[in-house]
Amino acid sequence: MGRLISGALWGLGAGLVLTVSRGGGEGLRSVAKGVVKTYIAVADRVQETTAEARESLEDLAAEVRAERDGAETGSPKAG
Repeated sequence: MGRLISGALWGLGAGLVLTVSRGGGEGLRSVAKGVVKTYIAVADRVQETTAEARESLEDLAAEVRAERDGAETGSPKAG
């Protein structure tokens, strides 16, 4: 994930250098659009990763609760 953000920042920097060196206003708009597209892509990926991690943690917590409840009632542990 860090490499994606680093790559996006390098791309943004290169785009800004090209825009400034050309002196075009329209070029600045395309760079801004590129930045927004990159931001959206990164935000979507972070949201997906976070949702997957949350689901895994919820599954793990449910498993631990089931084992705990089984131990409290005296039934054998699940494993």
